[in-house]
Amino acid sequence: MIILLALSAAAAEPAPQSEAPPPERYTLFDPVPRDRLRGFNTDRPDTTESPYTLNAGHLQIELSAAEYTLGRDRSRTLDVLPVNLKLGLLDNVDLQLLFTPYQRVVGDDGVDQGFGDDTLVRLKINLQGNDGEGVALGVMPFIKLPTGTSGLSNGHVEAGLILPMAIDLFGDWSLGAMLEADLVYRDEAQAYGLDLVHSVTLGHLVAGPVSAYVEYVGILPRGAASGIERRYQAIASAGLTLAVGENLLLDAGTRIGFSGNSDRSTIFLGASTRF
Repeated sequence: MIILLALSAAAAEPAPQSEAPPPERYTLFDPVPRDRLRGFNTDRPDTTESPYTLNAGHLQIELSAAEYTLGRDRSRTLDVLPVNLKLGLLDNVDLQLLFTPYQRVVGDDGVDQGFGDDTLVRLKINLQGNDGEGVALGVMPFIKLPTGTSGLSNGHVEAGLILPMAIDLFGDWSLGAMLEADLVYRDEAQAYGLDLVHSVTLGHLVAGPVSAYVEYVGILPRGAASGIERRYQAIASAGLTLAVGENLLLDAGTRIGFSGNSDRSTIFLGASTRF
């Protein structure tokens, strides 16, 4: 009888539940399987950066075939193959290298050409929403190296911090925004100053694989600036993107500056892909 009661009590006790396995943590040396990749997100073609990071262990290339810019001072600049190379380090961290292999600037003082001065090393850290659900936030510290050919380089290291945000809205609309603080060297003042950047971009699916966006960017110079360099810069841009499969995105667009010493206009054509 005692044995039967003991067996009955044991049978009445709930079986211990096995704990759920911890989520897998991928790294540069332990890549995310291709069938588990997140949606394809890029930082181009708009100025507003994305808070989403590249999956660990994968490489992404974002570049312009060419960019042509008409400056406020009537200078003309051609950038050939400016590129952003991304490498996924962790689930929510990627490393980026941006540079322009060839730049040609035609101004009143003649022609300068060679390797561009805008080489950036950036680290992007996603804080939340990396899976595309809800509000996504990130943080991006960066440093600019003076790699430009003589005549194109200011010869000074610069740095900054970017805080990007993104959210999917109703009806195939998406919204992105960014706050940025740049420590920049001003040639005219021969001293460092601060540029405070803010932007907002609105995107919408047009038809099939084609999407469009419009964007506003504002730049407020602070410290070590004078004359036109100190004026607020207002810049508008618009463009189209074409998704070709899951890992290739083509784009084209333009930027127009309205005030300060912002460039008068820029046109570009580019592409992004990941491996």
